[in-house]
Amino acid sequence: MELIRGNTAPTVWLAAAEHVLAQKKGVDFDVILHIAEPTVLTNEDKLVYQAVDEFLTSHGAFSVHTVAETIFPLDEYLRHGAEGVFKDYPGKVRTIQKGRKDGNWGSYAYRILRQKDADGTVFNPLKEMVQKIKNHGKYCASFEQNPGYLIDEDEPFEDEIRIYNAATDRKRLYGGPCLSHLSIKVHDGYLRFNATYRSHYYVRRLLGNLVGLGRLQYFLARETGLKVGGLTINSTFARFDSGSGEGSGGRWTKDEARALLKTCRVIYTTTLAAA
Repeated sequence: MELIRGNTAPTVWLAAAEHVLAQKKGVDFDVILHIAEPTVLTNEDKLVYQAVDEFLTSHGAFSVHTVAETIFPLDEYLRHGAEGVFKDYPGKVRTIQKGRKDGNWGSYAYRILRQKDADGTVFNPLKEMVQKIKNHGKYCASFEQNPGYLIDEDEPFEDEIRIYNAATDRKRLYGGPCLSHLSIKVHDGYLRFNATYRSHYYVRRLLGNLVGLGRLQYFLARETGLKVGGLTINSTFARFDSGSGEGSGGRWTKDEARALLKTCRVIYTTTLAAA
Protein backbone atom coordinates (compact mmCIF):
# COMPACT_ATOMS: atom_id res chain seq x y z
CA MET A 1 0.00 0.00 0.00
CA GLU A 2 1.29 3.45 -0.94
CA LEU A 3 -0.06 6.93 -0.19
CA ILE A 4 0.74 9.62 -2.76
CA ARG A 5 -0.53 13.13 -2.23
CA GLY A 6 -0.15 16.49 -3.92
CA ASN A 7 -1.95 19.68 -4.86
CA THR A 8 -3.01 19.01 -8.46
CA ALA A 9 -4.00 16.13 -10.71
CA PRO A 10 -0.91 16.17 -12.99
CA THR A 11 1.55 16.27 -10.06
CA VAL A 12 -0.16 13.33 -8.38
CA TRP A 13 -0.47 11.42 -11.67
CA LEU A 14 3.27 11.77 -12.29
CA ALA A 15 4.30 10.70 -8.79
CA ALA A 16 1.87 7.76 -8.89
CA ALA A 17 3.05 6.60 -12.33
CA GLU A 18 6.69 6.81 -11.20
CA HIS A 19 5.86 4.75 -8.13
CA VAL A 20 4.07 1.98 -10.02
CA LEU A 21 6.76 1.87 -12.71
CA ALA A 22 9.35 1.22 -9.99
CA GLN A 23 7.44 -1.81 -8.67
CA LYS A 24 8.05 -5.39 -9.75
CA LYS A 25 6.46 -5.95 -13.19
CA GLY A 26 5.10 -2.41 -13.02
CA VAL A 27 2.10 -3.30 -10.84
CA ASP A 28 1.00 -2.53 -7.30
CA PHE A 29 -2.04 -2.91 -5.06
CA ASP A 30 -3.98 -0.35 -3.02
CA VAL A 31 -2.26 2.78 -4.25
CA ILE A 32 -4.00 5.70 -2.52
CA LEU A 33 -3.89 9.06 -4.30
CA HIS A 34 -5.01 12.34 -2.74
CA ILE A 35 -5.36 15.62 -4.65
CA ALA A 36 -5.91 18.73 -2.58
CA GLU A 37 -7.08 20.94 -5.48
CA PRO A 38 -8.52 18.66 -8.18
CA THR A 39 -9.80 21.47 -10.42
CA VAL A 40 -6.62 23.57 -10.40
CA LEU A 41 -3.91 23.54 -13.10
CA THR A 42 -0.70 25.55 -12.78
CA ASN A 43 1.30 26.57 -15.85
CA GLU A 44 3.58 23.57 -15.30
CA ASP A 45 0.56 21.29 -14.90
CA LYS A 46 -0.74 22.48 -18.27
CA LEU A 47 2.57 21.59 -19.90
CA VAL A 48 2.47 18.12 -18.35
CA TYR A 49 -1.17 17.70 -19.41
CA GLN A 50 -0.18 18.64 -22.97
CA ALA A 51 2.78 16.24 -22.96
CA VAL A 52 0.61 13.33 -21.81
CA ASP A 53 -2.11 14.28 -24.28
CA GLU A 54 0.30 14.36 -27.22
CA PHE A 55 1.85 11.06 -26.16
CA LEU A 56 -1.50 9.27 -25.96
CA THR A 57 -2.98 10.60 -29.18
CA SER A 58 0.22 10.02 -31.15
CA HIS A 59 0.16 6.37 -30.04
CA GLY A 60 -3.49 5.78 -30.94
CA ALA A 61 -5.09 6.20 -27.51
CA PHE A 62 -7.85 8.48 -26.25
CA SER A 63 -6.83 12.02 -25.36
CA VAL A 64 -6.90 13.11 -21.71
CA HIS A 65 -10.00 15.19 -22.43
CA THR A 66 -11.82 12.28 -24.08
CA VAL A 67 -11.14 10.00 -21.11
CA ALA A 68 -12.35 12.75 -18.76
CA GLU A 69 -15.56 13.17 -20.78
CA THR A 70 -16.44 9.50 -20.24
CA ILE A 71 -16.77 10.31 -16.54
CA PHE A 72 -18.47 13.68 -16.78
CA PRO A 73 -19.51 15.61 -19.93
CA LEU A 74 -18.02 19.01 -19.18
CA ASP A 75 -18.47 20.17 -22.79
CA GLU A 76 -22.23 19.51 -22.55
CA TYR A 77 -22.41 21.27 -19.18
CA LEU A 78 -20.62 24.38 -20.39
CA ARG A 79 -22.82 24.60 -23.51
CA HIS A 80 -26.22 23.62 -22.17
CA GLY A 81 -26.04 23.68 -18.38
CA ALA A 82 -27.23 21.07 -15.91
CA GLU A 83 -30.47 20.32 -17.76
CA GLY A 84 -28.50 19.53 -20.91
CA VAL A 85 -26.47 17.03 -18.91
CA PHE A 86 -29.54 15.52 -17.23
CA LYS A 87 -31.91 15.35 -20.21
CA ASP A 88 -30.00 15.42 -23.50
CA TYR A 89 -26.60 13.86 -22.86
CA PRO A 90 -27.69 10.26 -22.07
CA GLY A 91 -29.32 9.98 -25.50
CA LYS A 92 -26.21 11.41 -27.13
CA VAL A 93 -24.03 8.84 -25.36
CA ARG A 94 -26.25 6.01 -26.59
CA THR A 95 -25.98 7.30 -30.15
CA ILE A 96 -22.20 7.50 -29.87
CA GLN A 97 -22.01 3.98 -28.42
CA LYS A 98 -24.03 2.49 -31.27
CA GLY A 99 -21.61 3.95 -33.80
CA ARG A 100 -18.44 2.67 -32.13
CA LYS A 101 -16.77 -0.71 -31.88
CA ASP A 102 -15.95 -0.01 -28.24
CA GLY A 103 -19.59 0.27 -27.23
CA ASN A 104 -18.78 0.98 -23.57
CA TRP A 105 -17.44 4.48 -24.34
CA GLY A 106 -19.00 6.96 -21.94
CA SER A 107 -20.54 4.25 -19.78
CA TYR A 108 -19.53 5.96 -16.52
CA ALA A 109 -21.29 9.18 -17.49
CA TYR A 110 -24.34 7.24 -18.61
CA ARG A 111 -24.53 5.17 -15.43
CA ILE A 112 -24.51 8.22 -13.18
CA LEU A 113 -27.33 9.72 -15.26
CA ARG A 114 -29.53 6.70 -15.83
CA GLN A 115 -30.23 3.77 -13.50
CA LYS A 116 -33.24 1.63 -12.64
CA ASP A 117 -34.85 1.70 -9.22
CA ALA A 118 -35.83 -1.48 -7.38
CA ASP A 119 -39.26 -1.45 -9.04
CA GLY A 120 -37.79 -0.92 -12.51
CA THR A 121 -38.43 2.82 -12.65
CA VAL A 122 -35.69 4.74 -14.49
CA PHE A 123 -34.19 7.54 -12.43
CA ASN A 124 -31.32 10.03 -12.66
CA PRO A 125 -28.83 9.43 -9.80
CA LEU A 126 -26.84 12.60 -10.44
CA LYS A 127 -29.89 14.86 -10.56
CA GLU A 128 -31.27 13.31 -7.38
CA MET A 129 -27.90 13.71 -5.69
CA VAL A 130 -27.80 17.42 -6.50
CA GLN A 131 -31.23 17.85 -4.93
CA LYS A 132 -30.37 15.68 -1.93
CA ILE A 133 -27.24 17.70 -1.17
CA LYS A 134 -29.22 20.93 -1.50
CA ASN A 135 -31.89 19.64 0.86
CA HIS A 136 -29.75 17.85 3.44
CA GLY A 137 -26.15 19.00 3.08
CA LYS A 138 -26.24 21.12 6.22
CA TYR A 139 -27.32 18.15 8.39
CA CYS A 140 -25.36 15.19 9.72
CA ALA A 141 -27.13 12.36 7.90
CA SER A 142 -26.14 9.29 5.94
CA PHE A 143 -27.59 8.20 2.62
CA GLU A 144 -26.73 5.33 0.30
CA GLN A 145 -27.61 5.88 -3.31
CA ASN A 146 -27.66 2.40 -4.80
CA PRO A 147 -31.19 1.48 -5.89
CA GLY A 148 -32.31 4.59 -4.01
CA TYR A 149 -33.10 3.29 -0.54
CA LEU A 150 -32.54 5.44 2.55
CA ILE A 151 -30.25 3.75 5.08
CA ASP A 152 -28.50 4.78 8.31
CA GLU A 153 -29.05 8.41 9.31
CA ASP A 154 -26.59 8.36 12.20
CA GLU A 155 -23.35 8.70 10.20
CA PRO A 156 -21.86 11.88 8.68
CA PHE A 157 -23.62 13.04 5.52
CA GLU A 158 -22.67 11.14 2.42
CA ASP A 159 -23.99 10.06 -0.95
CA GLU A 160 -22.98 6.98 -2.89
CA ILE A 161 -23.15 6.33 -6.63
CA ARG A 162 -23.05 2.71 -7.66
CA ILE A 163 -21.21 2.24 -10.94
CA TYR A 164 -20.49 -1.49 -10.86
CA ASN A 165 -23.73 -3.33 -11.70
CA ALA A 166 -23.68 -7.01 -10.80
CA ALA A 167 -26.61 -7.73 -13.10
CA THR A 168 -24.58 -6.82 -16.19
CA ASP A 169 -20.94 -6.83 -15.04
CA ARG A 170 -20.49 -9.88 -12.80
CA LYS A 171 -19.54 -12.34 -15.59
CA ARG A 172 -16.96 -10.08 -17.22
CA LEU A 173 -13.25 -10.66 -16.71
CA TYR A 174 -12.22 -7.62 -18.75
CA GLY A 175 -13.96 -4.69 -20.39
CA GLY A 176 -16.26 -3.86 -17.50
CA PRO A 177 -16.20 -0.66 -15.48
CA CYS A 178 -12.86 -0.04 -13.77
CA LEU A 179 -14.38 2.67 -11.58
CA SER A 180 -16.31 0.61 -9.03
CA HIS A 181 -17.60 3.10 -6.51
CA LEU A 182 -17.84 6.83 -5.88
CA SER A 183 -18.56 8.35 -2.49
CA ILE A 184 -19.33 12.04 -1.95
CA LYS A 185 -18.95 13.79 1.39
CA VAL A 186 -20.08 17.28 2.44
CA HIS A 187 -18.11 18.87 5.28
CA ASP A 188 -17.71 22.49 6.38
CA GLY A 189 -18.96 23.81 3.06
CA TYR A 190 -16.66 21.61 0.96
CA LEU A 191 -17.59 18.71 -1.30
CA ARG A 192 -15.12 15.82 -1.16
CA PHE A 193 -14.79 12.80 -3.43
CA ASN A 194 -13.53 9.28 -2.75
CA ALA A 195 -13.37 6.88 -5.71
CA THR A 196 -12.42 3.20 -5.82
CA TYR A 197 -11.00 1.53 -8.93
CA ARG A 198 -10.93 -2.25 -9.26
CA SER A 199 -8.21 -1.95 -11.95
CA HIS A 200 -6.33 1.13 -13.05
CA TYR A 201 -4.15 1.82 -16.09
CA TYR A 202 -1.71 4.51 -15.07
CA VAL A 203 -0.55 5.58 -18.54
CA ARG A 204 -3.60 5.53 -20.78
CA ARG A 205 -6.30 6.30 -18.20
CA LEU A 206 -5.18 7.73 -14.85
CA LEU A 207 -4.68 11.40 -15.70
CA GLY A 208 -7.94 11.50 -17.68
CA ASN A 209 -9.72 9.78 -14.79
CA LEU A 210 -8.41 12.36 -12.30
CA VAL A 211 -9.41 15.23 -14.57
CA GLY A 212 -12.86 13.73 -15.19
CA LEU A 213 -13.56 13.15 -11.50
CA GLY A 214 -12.46 16.71 -10.80
CA ARG A 215 -14.92 17.95 -13.42
CA LEU A 216 -17.75 15.94 -11.85
CA GLN A 217 -16.76 17.33 -8.47
CA TYR A 218 -16.80 20.86 -9.90
CA PHE A 219 -20.27 20.26 -11.34
CA LEU A 220 -21.72 19.04 -8.05
CA ALA A 221 -20.07 21.81 -6.06
CA ARG A 222 -21.25 24.51 -8.43
CA GLU A 223 -24.82 23.19 -8.60
CA THR A 224 -25.11 22.93 -4.81
CA GLY A 225 -23.28 26.11 -3.81
CA LEU A 226 -20.35 24.30 -2.19
CA LYS A 227 -16.60 24.56 -2.57
CA VAL A 228 -14.47 21.86 -4.19
CA GLY A 229 -12.65 19.81 -1.57
CA GLY A 230 -10.14 17.00 -1.83
CA LEU A 231 -10.24 14.07 -4.25
CA THR A 232 -9.04 10.67 -3.02
CA ILE A 233 -8.56 7.61 -5.24
CA ASN A 234 -7.97 4.00 -4.22
CA SER A 235 -6.42 2.07 -7.08
CA THR A 236 -6.94 -1.44 -5.73
CA PHE A 237 -4.86 -2.73 -8.64
CA ALA A 238 -2.53 -0.31 -10.45
CA ARG A 239 -0.63 -1.10 -13.65
CA PHE A 240 2.00 0.84 -15.58
CA ASP A 241 0.54 -0.22 -18.91
CA SER A 242 1.68 -0.30 -22.53
CA GLY A 243 -1.77 0.23 -23.98
CA SER A 244 -4.21 -2.45 -25.09
CA GLY A 245 -3.21 -2.52 -28.75
CA GLU A 246 -6.91 -2.44 -29.68
CA GLY A 247 -9.03 0.47 -30.83
CA SER A 248 -8.53 3.53 -28.67
CA GLY A 249 -6.22 1.70 -26.28
CA GLY A 250 -3.13 2.60 -28.27
CA ARG A 251 0.21 0.87 -28.03
CA TRP A 252 3.65 1.93 -26.78
CA THR A 253 6.68 0.38 -25.17
CA LYS A 254 7.56 0.70 -21.52
CA ASP A 255 10.67 2.63 -22.50
CA GLU A 256 8.56 5.14 -24.42
CA ALA A 257 6.27 5.60 -21.43
CA ARG A 258 9.28 5.90 -19.13
CA ALA A 259 10.62 8.67 -21.37
CA LEU A 260 7.27 10.47 -21.05
CA LEU A 261 7.59 10.45 -17.27
CA LYS A 262 11.13 11.82 -17.49
CA THR A 263 9.94 14.63 -19.77
CA CYS A 264 7.17 15.52 -17.33
CA ARG A 265 9.49 15.40 -14.33
CA VAL A 266 11.89 17.79 -16.07
CA ILE A 267 9.03 20.29 -16.50
CA TYR A 268 8.55 20.44 -12.73
CA THR A 269 12.22 20.29 -11.71
CA THR A 270 13.17 23.02 -14.18
CA THR A 271 10.50 25.29 -12.71
CA LEU A 272 11.69 24.62 -9.17
CA ALA A 273 15.30 25.32 -10.15
CA ALA A 274 14.29 28.60 -11.80
CA ALA A 275 12.39 29.65 -8.69
